[in-house]
Amino acid sequence: MSSTPFDLIGRQLTPFFPPACAGCDGTTTGQRAFCSICRPLAPELRSPNCRRCALPMEAFANHRQSTSLCSRCHTKTPAFDTVTALWEYDDAVADAIRRIKYGRDLPALRALCRRAHHWFHDTVDALPGDGPIVPVPSHRNSLRKRGFHVPSLTLRYLRAAECRRVSHRLTKTVDTPRQAGLSFDERYDNTRGVFAYRGPAPTTQSAIVFDDVLTTGATADAAAGALREAGYQAIAVVALARAPAPRKPHRRRS
Repeated sequence: MSSTPFDLIGRQLTPFFPPACAGCDGTTTGQRAFCSICRPLAPELRSPNCRRCALPMEAFANHRQSTSLCSRCHTKTPAFDTVTALWEYDDAVADAIRRIKYGRDLPALRALCRRAHHWFHDTVDALPGDGPIVPVPSHRNSLRKRGFHVPSLTLRYLRAAECRRVSHRLTKTVDTPRQAGLSFDERYDNTRGVFAYRGPAPTTQSAIVFDDVLTTGATADAAAGALREAGYQAIAVVALARAPAPRKPHRRRS
């Protein structure tokens, strides 16, 4: 991938303004998103995972085969086919994404994208087809409050347009309550039927749904379902981070 004048200027300024850590605003080096202190708290997504939604399988009884489905996907098959994510959504990564969403910490987003850039392009290049990348949309009321759209801005920082067309034909028609704090079933009820595809019928069979983080998968499932209704047949989900299954509290011995 060729360098731009901004890349050259950035490399010249790096010794004087080293990259900031996405977790603590300390300094880091090279293409790393986190400093040496935060890095152990920002693990990349590990296997084995559910072959469909990428949920780490150690939370389930049957985790011996990396091609297994988790209990959620056994119970309800999502509208998407696969999920690929770079980080586990926990600790430093979760803190960074919350700061981006609720604190408008765009330097933290740039730090995450600095590390995720090559991973993202390699991931997209490996996916079959040449369909568009579709960021999960927000309702206009949410956009008005936040002032920016995290998935779309992330794709700009990742230079997604260099590898695939980015489509904004998917819209969110219902202003739903925040997903944070809702149970698995409540999240699915909260996102059912809230997305709509606007525009002519797709000219490709595949599409990529992109979001900054995938937790239960309810939002990605609803977005993928709207794309399937529009005519897409193969849908992959790509996210910066994937949330692990909720941890069960340890019981204290009496």
